[in-house]
Amino acid sequence: MKVQFDIGILPQEPVAGFMDLIVAAEELGFGGVWIADSQSIFRDVYVALAVCALRTKRMTLATGVTNPVTRHPATIACSIATLDELSGGRAILGLGSGFSSVQTLGLKPAPLKQMEETTRVLRALMGGQTAIYDGKEIKMTWTARQVPIYFASSGPKSLELAGRVADGVLFQVGSVPALVRYAIESVRRGAIQAGRDPREIKLCARLGCAVSEDREAAREEIRAYAAAAAETVFQSNRQGFLAPDLVEDLRKLKEHYNYYEHANLGASHKTLVTDRLLDAMVIAGTPKEVIGRFEEILDLGVDRIVIPLTVKDRRKFLEDFAQRVIRYLH
Repeated sequence: MKVQFDIGILPQEPVAGFMDLIVAAEELGFGGVWIADSQSIFRDVYVALAVCALRTKRMTLATGVTNPVTRHPATIACSIATLDELSGGRAILGLGSGFSSVQTLGLKPAPLKQMEETTRVLRALMGGQTAIYDGKEIKMTWTARQVPIYFASSGPKSLELAGRVADGVLFQVGSVPALVRYAIESVRRGAIQAGRDPREIKLCARLGCAVSEDREAAREEIRAYAAAAAETVFQSNRQGFLAPDLVEDLRKLKEHYNYYEHANLGASHKTLVTDRLLDAMVIAGTPKEVIGRFEEILDLGVDRIVIPLTVKDRRKFLEDFAQRVIRYLH
């Protein structure tokens, strides 16, 4: 089975600073780019994706991810439809409940009911129909097509909801095969409950990765992102799949996690990421180690892998990963 590899961008620098990187990723064979939306710590996702649309030719362009708390559904629909039009139909709407974007504003994540309602409204607006939202009629006076909606889900109820109503799911549950299997089974269960064919829902795993012949250097580079992944796993209560010592590691990290340093290479909380926690959350090591661990994940039926670029030398990582990992997995 051929699996698509995408990249994830946390736009912590000026947009112009990472455009050449995205162009290089396309040339190296990566299939898509997912750009995070968190207004307090990142540059704007739609501005960045619009520039990507003009600089690339075939990559899918996704919000990775936006949310219905800081953005009204009508605004989301207009923005993603504009991007889809600009890119010639390459847009994907990644939609989540909100993570650092809501935490930094003192707001609460969107409940699942709001996620489902937002999806209904978005599809109506993109389909040229009038929708009722918060008791009011809203519509979009122009439309191009139904942009695929992928839920960012990690908890069991969210994953099942994705299976019931979304076109795809972007899950971040760590790198332990048992956790990935649980995520896939949850999505499929939701699809069956809704009378859908589970094969219709695209399965995307978000997995932090670092690869180098210098094993320890690779592991140190990805430690901060492992903290971000661990925070997601802790919030989704997937602790039942982890050994008690890992659960304790997660608890200690949770107590000191700083959302303003979310996945920052120098994040102070990365010192709390133990080696066992790192190995449960991300994939890092020599090319041989990395290939072996990805094979375990791909064998479970994942359609797409999204790798957030959180290492220091991102261009070198792209080249190394394309030449020393992807070519041996296809």
